[in-house]
Amino acid sequence: MSSYALFLILNDVSKLSEIHKIFYEVGCGATTLDSVGMGKVLLDNNIEVPIFSGIRKLVEGNKPYSKTIVSVIRSEEKLRKAIDRIKIELQMDTVNKKGVGFIFVLPVLECHGFKLEDEE
Repeated sequence: MSSYALFLILNDVSKLSEIHKIFYEVGCGATTLDSVGMGKVLLDNNIEVPIFSGIRKLVEGNKPYSKTIVSVIRSEEKLRKAIDRIKIELQMDTVNKKGVGFIFVLPVLECHGFKLEDEE
């Protein structure tokens, strides 16, 4: 059985409750961490980098921080459901919604500290 680590860097922290609800409904646990991206550091130092210009509005003012959500997911089916629902909630495929967050997935080679469902 393959396991995956899903990482969501959520810049639009107003969506945090909805994202937690998605993980709950899909049947996955998740851990949420406070985070600050390099984009914020560059903006604080008035360094212009084209890739970060789209998130300027999100990190200026009252929203300088993001949330990093990590979930170890034990099936590709749950992984796909979680990603699809998150992308819909955050409107990630909409041109006007760039910078709300991004997702990446890594394989989990080993995981210790909890019992897998199929173990006896």
